[in-house]
Amino acid sequence: MATLVAGSVVVVGGGAVYGAMRDVPGADRAVVVGVVDGDTLDVHYDGTDHRIRLLNVDTPETKHPAKAVECLGPEATSYLERVLEPGDEVRLEFDVELLDRYDRELAGVFEDDVLINAEIARHGLGVPVLYEPNEKFYDEVVAAYEEAKRAGEGMFSADLTCTFEARTQGYAAAVAALEGQLDTDEPADVGREAAAAVAAGSALLALIGGADPGSLEAAGLTGPELDGLRAEVTGLRRRAQDVEASAEEKVERLAAEKAEAERRAKEKAERKKQVEAERKAAEEAERQAEAERQAAAEAERKAEAERQAASEAEREAQQAAAEEEARRRQQEQSQIQPFAPQPPPAPAPAPAPAPVAVWYQNCTAARAAGAAPVYVGQPGYGKHLDRDGDGVGCE
Repeated sequence: MATLVAGSVVVVGGGAVYGAMRDVPGADRAVVVGVVDGDTLDVHYDGTDHRIRLLNVDTPETKHPAKAVECLGPEATSYLERVLEPGDEVRLEFDVELLDRYDRELAGVFEDDVLINAEIARHGLGVPVLYEPNEKFYDEVVAAYEEAKRAGEGMFSADLTCTFEARTQGYAAAVAALEGQLDTDEPADVGREAAAAVAAGSALLALIGGADPGSLEAAGLTGPELDGLRAEVTGLRRRAQDVEASAEEKVERLAAEKAEAERRAKEKAERKKQVEAERKAAEEAERQAEAERQAAAEAERKAEAERQAASEAEREAQQAAAEEEARRRQQEQSQIQPFAPQPPPAPAPAPAPAPVAVWYQNCTAARAAGAAPVYVGQPGYGKHLDRDGDGVGCE
């Protein structure tokens, strides 16, 4: 089957004959058995069921073994199911060639003199197609198709989201949203969404590139119109790639900034730890130095006390030796004193006043009273002041 572009019309055939040329059935009345898809139904006449392919109109695929469900395919099927319910009576009109390559009967289907083939196109759910040499209903379908285009019905609706134009508009909105998210959302998330948008743009370009101008898949778009969409989608995909690259760059920059911040924080923590360790070491050194100073001072005090004790002991020993020497000499003098006549006794002196009792608690008190040194026999003398027993206290 060769597909040619004729404005917004699909031309099929080119002279090839797929069905046997024969007379049309004797009866033109049939009863609807059921709808197969948007351009195919089963009817019953002459005691048997027949599969009818609507002439000169083509609707989106829903059950093709090699194609996915196409845009508006389910809607076309639903429309035909609404207008041709099981049990409805229809009139069939045939053209030159009765059967197509799948042995479906090619016919115009009328209900109450309304050509269903054209009504499908009038609702924007199918495009005109010329199955040569069958062209009996072609002009009426073309007129209905143009009417749908002017009215914005079906595939020409601005609200339709599955056409190439609608997909391109939706893709443009998605890319613009991504560009706005680059400064507000997490760059990693934006990068993933941008990568998905790039893939979606590639898929849309593949679909546009694979569509024949004027075909049902292209929703009647011409070659220049498809080229314009292809150029627009290419530019949008490039913008999505730019967003993806910017997001990746931002992710890398943020990662580097985070690593730098972590490095600085680690250095700061290490410096703080080092300063704290140095402070504690200095405090410990100062405590040790203070302990050493106190120990030295204590040792010095002890040494001074020992020196004083030794000096005091030496003085006491010297004093005791002096007193002992004085007693010895006194004894020696008393033993060798020559006899001499005693002078007459002197007259008894007047009685002296009774001595005042004087007592010093220690040498400090005696010195404070101006009495040191205190000799034996003097007021205030006491053995507690004369440690070396030489008769002189508080030397």
